[in-house]
Amino acid sequence: MLKYFPTLLLAVCCWALPALALPQVPQQDKVVLRLGMYHNPPYYYTEGVSEPHGLSLDLLKPAARHLGYEIQVIACPFPRCLKMAEQGELDIVAGLIKSPAREQYLYFIQPAMMRFRSSFVFYSQKDNPTRIHRLSELRNYSVAVMRDAVYFPEFDGAGFIQKVEMPSEAVSLDMVHKGRVDFAITVERTADGSFREAGITPDDLIKQPYHVQQVILGYLAFARNSPNYQYAAPLEAMLEKQYQTGLFHLLWQKYQLPTSP
Repeated sequence: MLKYFPTLLLAVCCWALPALALPQVPQQDKVVLRLGMYHNPPYYYTEGVSEPHGLSLDLLKPAARHLGYEIQVIACPFPRCLKMAEQGELDIVAGLIKSPAREQYLYFIQPAMMRFRSSFVFYSQKDNPTRIHRLSELRNYSVAVMRDAVYFPEFDGAGFIQKVEMPSEAVSLDMVHKGRVDFAITVERTADGSFREAGITPDDLIKQPYHVQQVILGYLAFARNSPNYQYAAPLEAMLEKQYQTGLFHLLWQKYQLPTSP
């Protein structure tokens, strides 16, 4: 199936998008939307590449092209991307889990750009004898988290856990491997890229018994303070059309993302 992916993707883009009855912007008035993009293989690449690429661009570029918009990539660490979006210095940030705090300054575009069932899991050093079976047992332990990330409500609101902020999930795993923190939290189904970035494998750590499974939704989010916020609605409508014509599902196959109904 995957070897035919480029042909299928081209077919979807060619027959579906021209038929969509949404207004285009004249060339002289072309809108430039700033996409804040952080390095998070295998879904987003901004480091060690000739130009940024990844799932968010694969979704946004066809929609923007049809609307007469341009996408300008601004590479930034994840926390910086969020801060810039909050201040209106970016238009779009990708791959975000929705939370009430984020909804204050971000509009979450439907449909979700990622939708899959997975578990939030915790990893520790191999020689760590501690086994965690419930959230309360993390009391008095340090847990590496990605700065400004959202996980699941019980963990996010657990003030008794010593959360140590890291710039990326890969750094979190590396710090556990080196014994600098006790545990790291990850999304199990999408953590392979972070392990590779850290130079280790899941077998180098111990996955704790405690986990929380749920349907995880990752969104494209538009900054409410953006001077381009008026373009969020037509962009959302175009992305919905792309979803209906199958582009999202083809890209999920390309990036080997598990899907959930």
